[in-house]
This record gives sequence, C-alpha cells and structure tokens, in this order.
Amino acid sequence: MQSIDIIAVIPELILLAAACLILLVEPFLKADKTAVLALALTGLVGAAAVSLGLSGQDRTAFAGMIVLDDWAVFFKVLFAVGATITLLMSSSYLESHRRHMGEYYALVLFAVIGMNLMAAARNLIVFYVALELMAISSYILAAYFRYRVRSNEASLKYFLSGSFASAVMLYGISLVYGLSGSTDYLTVGRAVGQQGGTAGVVFAVFLVAIGLAFKVSSAPFHMWTPDTYQGAPTPVAAFFSVGPKAAAFSVILAASVVAFPGQAVEWGVLFIGLSVVTMLVGNLFALVQSNIKRMLAYSSIAHAGYLLAGVGAMGWGKHSYPGQGVLIYLVAYTFMNLGAFGVLAYLKAQDPEKFDYSLARLAGLGRRSPWAAVLFSLFLLSLTGIPGTAGFIGKFYVFSGVVRADLIWLAVLAVVLSAVSAYYYLRVIMYMFFREPEEEFVVREPIAGGMAAALGLSAIGTLVIGIVPSWLWDSVIGAFGTLFN
Repeated sequence: MQSIDIIAVIPELILLAAACLILLVEPFLKADKTAVLALALTGLVGAAAVSLGLSGQDRTAFAGMIVLDDWAVFFKVLFAVGATITLLMSSSYLESHRRHMGEYYALVLFAVIGMNLMAAARNLIVFYVALELMAISSYILAAYFRYRVRSNEASLKYFLSGSFASAVMLYGISLVYGLSGSTDYLTVGRAVGQQGGTAGVVFAVFLVAIGLAFKVSSAPFHMWTPDTYQGAPTPVAAFFSVGPKAAAFSVILAASVVAFPGQAVEWGVLFIGLSVVTMLVGNLFALVQSNIKRMLAYSSIAHAGYLLAGVGAMGWGKHSYPGQGVLIYLVAYTFMNLGAFGVLAYLKAQDPEKFDYSLARLAGLGRRSPWAAVLFSLFLLSLTGIPGTAGFIGKFYVFSGVVRADLIWLAVLAVVLSAVSAYYYLRVIMYMFFREPEEEFVVREPIAGGMAAALGLSAIGTLVIGIVPSWLWDSVIGAFGTLFN
C-alpha cells in the first residue's frame, strides 16, 4: 500500500473515525445528544473540506480500483452536503419521537462512506461492496422506529426488493467478468468493446442496468419507494430520496462512459425506455395521493425519470452535454427535495401523534406557521420547475441535452409531464394558504436550531442555483472532463 492509496480515501477515513467515535462515546452521554450531532457534523465537514483540498488531481489508488479526481470530489462534497442537511433536521425530529440515539448518526455516516466509494470506484467489485455498505445502512435506517409496524414494513420491503436487485446486478457483473476476464472498468470497456453488441454483452449490460434502475427508483422497479418513504422516519426518507439516488447515477454515468462505451446506443435505448415509463408512473400516481410523503415519493420517481432522460440522451447522442445536465439536476434536487421533506419533519415534530402527513393537515398552515408555509412553497415551486429556482435550472440543462441528442419527442413528453406535476405541487400550496382546516393543528414551536439551519441551507441552495448557476456549471464541466480522460 502506497501513500496515494491512503490519500485517496482520507475523506472516508475521517467519516469512519467519526462514526466509530460516536458509537464509543454515545453510551457515556446523558440524554443530551448535542455532542454526538456535533461529532457527526464535524466528520462530514472535515470530509468535504479534505475532498475539496484534493480537487484538481487525477490519480488512481489501490491498483486502479479507486480514482481521486474531480469526478469523485464532486460527488463526495454533494453527499456530505446532503448528509449534513439531513442530520441537522434529524435532531429535533428524533427528540420528539424519543429515539435520539447515536447509532442513527453513525449509520448515516456509514451510508455516506458507501456512496463515496461508489462514486470513486473504477472496479465492479469495489462498486458492489460499496453499494452493499450503503444498502445495509439504509435498510437499518428505514426500520429505525423498530417499535412501529409501518417502519418495519418499510425496511422489509426495501430489504427484499434491494436484495433481489443486488442479486440480479451481481449476476450481470459475473457475466461481464466472464466476457472480459476483468472487473476493472477500463479493461472491461476495451474487452467488451472488441466483442461488439453480441447477445451476451447486451444481456450482461442489461442486468447491471436493471440493478442500478432499482436504486434510482425507476419504474417498473419502483414498488418499494412509496411504502419505504412513508414508513421510514421523515429525515431518513429525505436522505433516501437524494443520497443513494445520486450515488447510483454516479455509477450509471461512469459505467456508461468508462466500462461500456461500445454499448452506448443500447445503454441509451434502455434508459430512454425506462425514462418514459418512470415519468408517466411517477407523475400520474402522484396526482391521486392525499398523503404528502407518498406524493413526494412518487414525485421522486418522476424526477428519476427526468434524470434518466438525460442519461439516455447521452448514450443515444454520444454527447456529454446531457450527462452534465444530470449532474446539475442532482445538485438542485438535493437542496429542494431535502427542504421539502425537512418542512414535513418539522411539522411532524410539533405533534407526532396528530400530524399524519395528510393534505388536510396542511390546510391553513400559512396562518399558523407562515415561515414553514413559505419555505414549503419555495421547495414545491422549485420541484415544479418555476424560473428563478434550482429546479428550473436542472430541468433546463437536462431537457436541453435531450434536445441536442435529437430526441425532441422525449423532451416534449418531459416538459408536458413536468407541467402535469404542477397540479399536485400547487395543490399543496393552495391548501396551505387558501383552505381552512377542518381540525385545528397547533404548531407549538417556531423553526429554530438545527431544523432552521437545515431549511435555511436548503432554501439558500435552491435560490442561489436558480439565480446564479454559472459556478455550478463550471464545477460540472471540470468533474465531467475527468471522466472522459
């Protein structure tokens, strides 16, 4: 092992040290978990700072199995930001449910380690091991309220579906190894490229893609998503909606460019088909939801469809612009979706027994908690794609990339379905400001502490990206450039 090997995983070592310290220190603390939260946040901030300090390099580590470049740094910082916002909104929520324990923070950090390694992996075995580290942590987090039937059900469905998808993916990886004699991305790309589009190659790529499609909640592999999001603790559902999804897309993009460049068209056709089905299922099912968490779950599926359109366009048009749009969309989606779930977590913490996430409970929220209503409206408008918000910028770049790939029909379909989504997003805003509550729901405490910081960061990110996106575009160009080197 050389020094570069250690340097390449310093952010992960920082997160590992923070998680282990949390598990060691937490039993000796009293009810106040401020120190545990501070330790977790320190680990995330430290990992993000070190990652930024390592930017500008283009090196490999552990015999080429892991890379240290701007691509990996981009996602490591994104994961750290998403996890930081998640932990900030978790403290008061867990306190209100009397489940404020240190292992929650450790599990989130372990999941982030897995996501980091997924983005940095250039070997199918490393990618799979990292995926399972993320997945196992996620299964446990989904069942964190183990005394609740719905939480256990959410975890069980996630586990069974995830195990099946992992088995399918592992079978695909074994076929890729049999065809190429290697699990290294570059070696696989050269070996499989020489064989061309044979039936065996196409079938192996198909199996790997199906496993990744499950991780991004693509229809028809989305069945676990609504029930898992509804049953899991709200901050956990928020984390699931952005972190694992972004990690899976980092692998999809890296694999399509590095491991399977010769199958770009087949890869593109598959993801274009999945995109169409996913956009239709997500938006149409979201229209009929009266539970806000389930509505956001189906909304998450719809947004996965928009992202898959960019991935498919990149393969079909053999152009990097749609993929760059996907990265911008992932950053924008992280801020606006975490913010939306954060408002729900805040409301649930006010009265865990009475607030049931139904649309009716939000009636009159503009009068009872103006700041919560305004922030929720901002995030919903951004998810809709209103100009001036991060959601508009994300959709603009992705849909522009689809048009550049000469997939005009796909871009039109995405725009139409995005307009359809305005109905279920704006309906929530209408309830908050123009509908009187049938039963009074009391907001006991103002937005403060970690929750205020989480919602503030989400709002700032949503507005800054929407108004001044040039800095993000420059970062994406740098990250994507290293992927093609």
